[in-house]
Amino acid sequence: MGTYTRLGSYLLASELSGDPLGSIHRGVVIAGSTFDRHVLVRTFSEELFQAGMNTRLPEAGRVVPLLGGARIFGMGYRLEGGKSPHVAWDYVPGRTLAQLIEKAKVEQIPFGVDHALTVIQGVAQGIVQMQAKGVNHGILSPHSVWVSFEGATQIVDAPFAAVAKSMLAKAPMAKQKLAAYLQGPESDPLQQDLFALGALLYELLTFERIPVGGDLQGTLDRATLKAAQEEAPLPAEIRAFLGRLMLGRQPFPTVDAFSAELERVLYDGEYSPTTFNMAFFMHTLFREENDRDASAMKAEQGDNYLAYTAAGESLRSGATRVEHIDGHAEEQENKKNKTVLILGGIAAVVVLGLGYILFGRPKVDPALQKQMADLQLLKVQLEQQQADLNAKAQAEAQKTADIQKQLSETKSAEEKAKLQKQLEEAQQRKADLDRQRQQADEQQRQLAEQKKAAEARAAAVAQAAPPPPPPPAAPVPEIPKAVPMQEAPKPAAPGPMPAAPQAAPSAPVVEQPARVVNQVAPLFPLRAKQMRWEANQEHDVHLRVFVGEQGQPLKVMVKQGIPGPYGFDDAAIEAANKSTFAPATRDGKPVRAWVEILYRFPRQR
Repeated sequence: MGTYTRLGSYLLASELSGDPLGSIHRGVVIAGSTFDRHVLVRTFSEELFQAGMNTRLPEAGRVVPLLGGARIFGMGYRLEGGKSPHVAWDYVPGRTLAQLIEKAKVEQIPFGVDHALTVIQGVAQGIVQMQAKGVNHGILSPHSVWVSFEGATQIVDAPFAAVAKSMLAKAPMAKQKLAAYLQGPESDPLQQDLFALGALLYELLTFERIPVGGDLQGTLDRATLKAAQEEAPLPAEIRAFLGRLMLGRQPFPTVDAFSAELERVLYDGEYSPTTFNMAFFMHTLFREENDRDASAMKAEQGDNYLAYTAAGESLRSGATRVEHIDGHAEEQENKKNKTVLILGGIAAVVVLGLGYILFGRPKVDPALQKQMADLQLLKVQLEQQQADLNAKAQAEAQKTADIQKQLSETKSAEEKAKLQKQLEEAQQRKADLDRQRQQADEQQRQLAEQKKAAEARAAAVAQAAPPPPPPPAAPVPEIPKAVPMQEAPKPAAPGPMPAAPQAAPSAPVVEQPARVVNQVAPLFPLRAKQMRWEANQEHDVHLRVFVGEQGQPLKVMVKQGIPGPYGFDDAAIEAANKSTFAPATRDGKPVRAWVEILYRFPRQR
């Protein structure tokens, strides 16, 4: 049985993230003595508590109805004051944007422009909705943004952000940690939030925080795409967009003007921000955390919470210690029971370990099993994304029909011009949705092919059933080489060891680069055929593919492509994602690395 901390109506199960304002926990709501549901719970730091959060939090209750219960701010938002103020909202598996940036930086996983724009698009939608309701955020930072494992974003501190901002004068530590995002003009709430949004985009692209009080123009001019593991400067249109957000030159006068420019940057350039790609990235980056959360949540759903009910007060023991943050006394632990539990846990570990040794390892590569599970999960998420897109398309179609009806009935020239503009915008949104639906259909087809290939590999591995441990023996290309053959006799023949060091210097430095195993041929773009763009010539697209330890393409980037709307780059990227690769190896172990690949589109007759 797990150990939980009582906090008002919730039981805190695990701390998921910490930030300048406090912490976010996974919480449990119980019905009687049984599990009801999971929630996310925000607790506040001692500094904010001393600044008066316990008395000011009810002010946030007036903001919650204004936000209308929109998903972008967290569904089912609830606030509880008292001695330990806290807020809660419906559980969404994920991590904060600050954690995403830090983990991607540490593990050196490329975070491309497409991923950055996907996050910024979601955050911007929340800012636009807040401004439309007359609400200013004021302290937007990577800690404000929750990125789900499905690739969606939420601004989870929106209801209490204004209250927290008003306390920063009495919370110097929090203010110092948020200083980089607070440099917008205090007198203009919109520009203040847009500055913070620009700071987020800059950090996503460069993995560097915007300097406090420095030369922002020089900073933007020197910025490079370090997040994508490139030293190339920021794309011109992105740099110009950041300049308008952060430098105070040609600022966006209204929210509508900002939204129009954001749409242009998102869809008129060579970018394709999609929630599906972001979901794939999140599952790659937080695979272990996701697995750990899922296992813990499953155990929490099966727990008996009798000890945490009023009827179970007298049944509490040291095996399930109940901590009360609200000032209640802790229960006395039963040391004897605790010792028995520890010994029982050790015995269980020993038994499981012996069982593993006696009955052998699984015949199927666990990494391959995990990949198949991830693909299945992504399939479910993509189906949900398609359902959302279909619902949006239906709503947009209905809206278009309503505008057309109003346009046919109105007689005012001014009103007609206004409705015509709305109709054109609605038609553009419908075209964008249609394009996203087509991309989702194509991604689902690719996912089905990847799943089929993974199942085929699993079947082949199961038939082969090699007796040696799978992970060290996986890089088959290393077996024929002389180096591993010399290393094998070391345990049996310690005598001739002087000869082995002579060969040792060459062994560590031998690194096998990633390579292409099966290069899928790209389809000649239909757009290029329709536009008859130099179909009688050959066209080359050079790509860089970031290959993971399992040989999966984690990121595909265009090194030298074919500009224009003809679709050659997209076709090459699609083919690369369908291709199979062998990972790079270092000291016989697979590692992540880049590999270059060339696609040649033959002439069409």
